[in-house]
Amino acid sequence: MTDEVMDFIKQCLKEDEEEGLKKQTHTAKRIYNRLVDEKGFTGGESTVRLAVRKMRSNITKAFIPLSFDPGEAAQLDWGESYVYIKGVRKKVNIFCMRLCYSCDIFVMAFYRQNEESFLEGHIRAFEFFGGVPKRLFFDNAKIAVKEGFGKYAKPQEQYYALGAHYAFEMSFCNPGKGNEKGLVENLVGWSRKNMLVPVPRVDS
Repeated sequence: MTDEVMDFIKQCLKEDEEEGLKKQTHTAKRIYNRLVDEKGFTGGESTVRLAVRKMRSNITKAFIPLSFDPGEAAQLDWGESYVYIKGVRKKVNIFCMRLCYSCDIFVMAFYRQNEESFLEGHIRAFEFFGGVPKRLFFDNAKIAVKEGFGKYAKPQEQYYALGAHYAFEMSFCNPGKGNEKGLVENLVGWSRKNMLVPVPRVDS
């Protein structure tokens, strides 16, 4: 396979990454068809499929530092659990934030996982910690992201406004990459098992 063909495949994959549309990306078949139409490629489709598979496996994964400076970053996530409210079992949504340096935690339960509770969770966490981390890691949930994914994600307007007000940077994890915010995902499980067992019974 010539360098020109390899460069064309790389460019197709690069375009996908830059566009950030996970449901609208090149398949190996589409790349093969484009090579035939645009470059006069005469090789086999299986050869292209193999090259695409190898290139995709070599794409550098998002790098999340293993060590942080004080105030540098925090990770946040949502979890679900159940409580009894006035004797009726109901599902609640748990907002969790963990500072990456000190591992201090903030956990708050909400009736719903919506934009209002998402923003309030941030504000309450900042008040609890007595400051605002420079960078926040969150996943690609629609509650925070308007379109795109990973480093090409565009935040929802209200979340962007919150970030501008509190002067923090947003880093959105790639779909299915829970390891990119493992600190807080561990916190979700820890909170459920240590704060909500036995199942709480409350009046409101």
